[in-house]
Amino acid sequence: MIRISPSRRHQGFTLLELVVTLALFALVSVMAYGGLRTVLETRQLTDAAAHRLARLQMTVTLLGRDLEQLARRPVRDAYGDPVPPLRYSALREPPRLEVIRAGALGGEGRSRLRRVAWEQEDDILYRLQWSVLDGGGDTPALRMPVLAPGDGLALRDWGVRFHHRDATGEIATLDYWPPAGADPVTADPPLAVEVILDIDGVGRITRLFPVS
Repeated sequence: MIRISPSRRHQGFTLLELVVTLALFALVSVMAYGGLRTVLETRQLTDAAAHRLARLQMTVTLLGRDLEQLARRPVRDAYGDPVPPLRYSALREPPRLEVIRAGALGGEGRSRLRRVAWEQEDDILYRLQWSVLDGGGDTPALRMPVLAPGDGLALRDWGVRFHHRDATGEIATLDYWPPAGADPVTADPPLAVEVILDIDGVGRITRLFPVS
């Protein structure tokens, strides 16, 4: 039987063993922190991408609802002159897409009409809304940014094209509305409106919205 002396039994770790243990612990800690940081950075990137996608989906949904619910009801400007329910000109500064659309049901089940518009200023796309239909002027009551650099969606440029049947019955495309020579108030609406969004870091997005 081997006897262990009391001095040997209570000796503990040597300095070399302690140094090796601390080094291993530090190495494992660094590896664990590196893995955790990678997970957190990936989570942040994923959350940012999901947020950008949600903003894009909201923008496309709002655009679609405004155009698909176009109301064939002309309005009057501040001078009492009739204005078509859908108009757009790239020559205006800034270009503005204006729509008279059906809104939520009001009293007695009647649909309330709304005047809304879309325009770009700098690298932000805004949705505008007026509190009245007639005589509202050019200044909206509400100006809401829908695509903005703060959301990682800086708008470089945008455009609108209108697909309609011309006088011969053929389908034609215009980059303005209403058509030249047509009565701006009584002209038939286009068959569809194509919206092109050029977003920094995302690219060119094109959506075609049918008009009822």
